[in-house]
Amino acid sequence: MNNKKHCEVWLGNMSHGNFYVARYGDSEPMVIVHSIDEKLIMDPDDVDEYMVSQGFDSYLIPSEFKGSIVFSTDFMKGLTTE
Repeated sequence: MNNKKHCEVWLGNMSHGNFYVARYGDSEPMVIVHSIDEKLIMDPDDVDEYMVSQGFDSYLIPSEFKGSIVFSTDFMKGLTTE
């Protein structure tokens, strides 16, 4: 039996990488969120298979990510209230 907890998963278009501060040589993991097309609560072990089967570009598990999560200008434009 799998004892892992289910967690929130964001699926969509995201860029994963590192942010570097050249002056100090420091780096930090970072995800730039361009779109969140679906949010689910699921077992983390099933995310890769689900992402591929549904044709998503990438995913993020916010509770497990140790770094910065930032949102692109295009993402923010989509949040306008009318």
